[in-house]
Amino acid sequence: MILPQHINKITMVGAGNVAWHLAKGLSLKGYKIVQVWSRTIESASELAQRVNAEPAEDLDSLTPETDLFIISVSDSAITDVVSQFNHSGSLIVHTSGSVSMNELAGRSNSFGVFYPLQTFSKYIPVNLAEVPFCIEASGNKELGLIREVAQSLSSNVHEINSEDRLLLHLSAVFASNYSNFMYMLASDILDSRGLSFDLLKPLVAETAHKVITSAPSRVQTGPAKRGDLNTIDKHIKLLASMPEYAEIYRLLADKIRQRFHS
Repeated sequence: MILPQHINKITMVGAGNVAWHLAKGLSLKGYKIVQVWSRTIESASELAQRVNAEPAEDLDSLTPETDLFIISVSDSAITDVVSQFNHSGSLIVHTSGSVSMNELAGRSNSFGVFYPLQTFSKYIPVNLAEVPFCIEASGNKELGLIREVAQSLSSNVHEINSEDRLLLHLSAVFASNYSNFMYMLASDILDSRGLSFDLLKPLVAETAHKVITSAPSRVQTGPAKRGDLNTIDKHIKLLASMPEYAEIYRLLADKIRQRFHS
């Protein structure tokens, strides 16, 4: 297989949250998005229309006339999609944080990872220039091509192997997914008394701002950090009608106290 000197034409395999932002970002940087495939032609068509590409109804209809295939589907769907992929002579990458690069090894001699470490929602803008891109490749030539594409979007590009990327993904779940779930619980608690989550938004923003400039361990606050058992007990009693929430509160309070008072 002869790899191109530069990537010019890209096919998106997937049309979900990550693919949505990558396709639009790459198109704005001058890359030609050739086709967009999704499990539903409606999703493929919606994204394809926005980047002036052709929607693809099935994987067999993807043209080999492209320089790079970006597989951007859910982690659990990658194996199934790859098993149906028939472009062994092409450079193929996936965008997953938790799936090994070697999942692509049986389908092409040239493959890699193009993982943007960010939370994405389709219709919420993201500044890709600030997003860390974690890349990996099967060879030096492939790595150079993938790096070139990543650096067209962001200056924050890192070569990270699959094992370290999985650990990074785990950390990201704690930092983003689980913290957002805490916001959901906080919103539920406020809703139970007719209070607005808007009251917490300045606190949420300040907490996020502090961990940007300081180590998380240095800016931890609250009753568990202070060892204020009276306040903790009051809070748990308030959650009597929400026993699952009380269990989560108690576990987190115990872990914080262990970290700072052991």
